[in-house]
Amino acid sequence: EVKMGRKTAAPTKKNEDKTTARRELRPEDTIPDRPENQEAREFLKNAPSQGLWLPFGKEVKVMKCWRCKQYGHRTGDRECPMKQTGNMVNEKKRRVLYDPMASMMEKRRERSEARKEARRERQLAKIAHYQELLEEERAKRAKRLNEKMLAKAAKKAKKKRKRARESSSSSSSTSSSSSSDSD
Repeated sequence: EVKMGRKTAAPTKKNEDKTTARRELRPEDTIPDRPENQEAREFLKNAPSQGLWLPFGKEVKVMKCWRCKQYGHRTGDRECPMKQTGNMVNEKKRRVLYDPMASMMEKRRERSEARKEARRERQLAKIAHYQELLEEERAKRAKRLNEKMLAKAAKKAKKKRKRARESSSSSSSTSSSSSSDSD
């Protein structure tokens, strides 16, 4: 029977050796096909066909972080949970190199904090000034009230003395008039 297109060779010893050699290069074929190895085989199906492979259960072609010992990122990446535990000066420099706007944003934030602090200080100074004015006003009111009370008390005392004089003069005049009547 003649087929159109590519010729297919009958399986020979030479062709079988090539297919087995190609199969041995695949990582999933290096593990026996047993039910307990099924997860490892499934994982290794996506592995590269040549080169070294990481241990089972680890992602292939991904760096390992030196700080947290996890796969999936490199040391100093943002994903690392221990990113902020390193040298903060170096981290700041790295962040500036990585994101040039970071330094500008940090300066802007520092300026706004300084402005807020200056505003708070001015408000506290105004409050202290107004407190002093209130205290002075209260002292003046108390002094005026005290002076009024003293003036009122002095007036009452003066009236009392005047009445006492009038009553003593009227009683002395009545007593003198009554003594003159009796004569």
